[in-house]
Amino acid sequence: MQNPENGPVLVGVTGEQPESVPERGVAFAKAFGRDVVFAWVDTTQYTSGFMSDGTVAFTTFDPDPSAESNPDIEWLEERAKAAAQNAGVTWTTRVGAGQPSAVLGAMADEIGASMIVVGTREPGFIAGLQEFLGGSVAAHLAHTQSRPVVVVPLLPADEGGRVPWEPEA
Repeated sequence: MQNPENGPVLVGVTGEQPESVPERGVAFAKAFGRDVVFAWVDTTQYTSGFMSDGTVAFTTFDPDPSAESNPDIEWLEERAKAAAQNAGVTWTTRVGAGQPSAVLGAMADEIGASMIVVGTREPGFIAGLQEFLGGSVAAHLAHTQSRPVVVVPLLPADEGGRVPWEPEA
């Protein structure tokens, strides 16, 4: 494990979130002279082992044995490249599987991350239900990490606007 004071910035990335999260992670990495690691956690699978070449083997929670066990993550490389290509920072990607806050926390420990950058939850019923059932990734990280956790608002409320925890009028 690296010294967290000198470690890379770990950025939690999802497929549908706005570019503001990876871009903000890159901005922090550049400002602090750190590398950036973009990480995606597949919540439909769990880590089942490691291959001899260092790649991670995943197993799906789906009882259908024909289900694909290694996700296509080309999009992660593309998003990482788009966010970091003009910033002059060194970047890599990592993939995990399972409960996002636990996986991101373990990754942060493993790489000696100086901070973790994640986005707020997406607005809407499904995202609200997922957060209700699984909790907020940002809140879990903020309460379990010894390193800073930066939460980037995905869709900030306008001044005087409704915030997600207030009931609709």
